[in-house]
Amino acid sequence: MRYVTITDLSPEDVLERAKRFFGEHSSLRVREETAASLTFTGEIGLARFAVDRDGGHTNVRVETDRVVGLDVTDLAKRFLYTLRNRH
Repeated sequence: MRYVTITDLSPEDVLERAKRFFGEHSSLRVREETAASLTFTGEIGLARFAVDRDGGHTNVRVETDRVVGLDVTDLAKRFLYTLRNRH
């Protein structure tokens, strides 16, 4: 599944928040990390976050390897929702 949202947070802040969120709410671990992306993996699936800054806001894209159920996709959507309420 693929999802996109926009936030006023910096790309660095988004990635730090993702690490905290997945660390607190799942057993997923960071598999790969760059300045503009994070990939989490674990028993419930894989999620890759990519961020970039454009026009004064940060674009946040996430792609998961699952489509339904209580898995990585549900967690990714919950995390993206937390970004929409932050300014």
